[in-house]
Amino acid sequence: MGTGDFICISMTGGAPWGFRLQGGKEQKQPLQVAKIRNQSKASGSGLCEGDEVVSINGNPCADLTYPEVIKLMESITDSLQMLIKRRVGAPFLFSEDQSHPPFLHLLGYTSLLIVTLVNQLMD
Repeated sequence: MGTGDFICISMTGGAPWGFRLQGGKEQKQPLQVAKIRNQSKASGSGLCEGDEVVSINGNPCADLTYPEVIKLMESITDSLQMLIKRRVGAPFLFSEDQSHPPFLHLLGYTSLLIVTLVNQLMD
């Protein structure tokens, strides 16, 4: 696991969310955001192509296959929260009409400290 920033992305209102995923345990690849549709919930949330998905609504994704992730995504009816890992130096992208990202919340200091320490141990 390399270095990066951990960010919580939240979206509401139900599917379609406006992004496509790739990877999964069976492909021996981390689950990543492959594509974001313009003017979608995902594009307005701050989610970026290339973001690694760590968890979806509190469910860790590291040991999930792609079909398991799709099943999990299909079970979400209204609110989606994703913990993502963004590589160091990757930009934060938001819609042009937003002065600040409304759904982007950094983790609490305690959680961030734990994630940072685990990340350092894994390097």
